[in-house]
Amino acid sequence: MRLFVFLYCAFFLSFLVGCSNPNDLIPAHDMADLLGDIALSEAHAETLYMKDSSLNKDSVLQKELDLVLALHSVSSLRFSKSYNHYSKDPVQFKVIIDSANERMVRKRDQAYSPEIQEPK
Repeated sequence: MRLFVFLYCAFFLSFLVGCSNPNDLIPAHDMADLLGDIALSEAHAETLYMKDSSLNKDSVLQKELDLVLALHSVSSLRFSKSYNHYSKDPVQFKVIIDSANERMVRKRDQAYSPEIQEPK
């Protein structure tokens, strides 16, 4: 649900940004990683910080988003432009969202795997 709210806000912000230069877009596979990490950070914020009613929910989520964007070395403007570009093509956008979801499922399965994984 939080991912939907975030995606809706990002989509709205992308309208404010305007047209994007395709040369400055985040590649689709990187966008999938970014969206997956955003979903994880929102879940983290919901689990740990939102129990405190004195915190402003939007500011906590914005801080988490800023941390994820910094981790990926992406500006909020570049993210908004890329999000706007990809969301205009529903087929490509679905592939990106599905890819992000699959990566998160794989990470979850690896984390809860009963087998001990040897470092490479």
